Formats: sequence, structure tokens, C-alpha cells
Amino acid sequence: MNKGDMGCCGGHNHNDHTYEKNGNMEHHHGDNNMNNIEMVKDPVCGMHIPADKTVTKIINGKRYYFCSETCAKEFENK
Repeated sequence: MNKGDMGCCGGHNHNDHTYEKNGNMEHHHGDNNMNNIEMVKDPVCGMHIPADKTVTKIINGKRYYFCSETCAKEFENK
């Protein structure tokens, strides 16, 4: 990882994530006000994140939401 690179999930580790029964990763920080926030799923790492906190890219006319620039770049390079 490059110096200054925030990495997947904006610089925190995946120990902050929990898993549902179906294996999808969810992210929890104890925010009880999450009911009014639209959540989206990062297509690279599978993390669910608030839509207004994402890195958003339009690729081939379709909007994608990412947890970080690292995930967005990985997706674009595929």
C-alpha cells in the first residue's frame, strides 16, 4: 500500500465489519439514526455504506458506489 493510501474502507480495518447469515458484510459504528439513511453496497468489497458517504462513479452510464477510492480504482481496472 502506498504511503497516504487510505485503502479499502477509508483507512480502517475489516475488523469493524460484521457478517450477516448470507455472508454480506455490514458496517456498524453504533449510529442509531441509520433508519433514515439510504445504504448502498460497494461492488468490490461488499461493504454497505451510507449513499451520501460514498465515492460515486458513473461507468458506462451506470452509477456505482464505493467505500473508498481504492475500491473504485480496483473496479475500474477490471
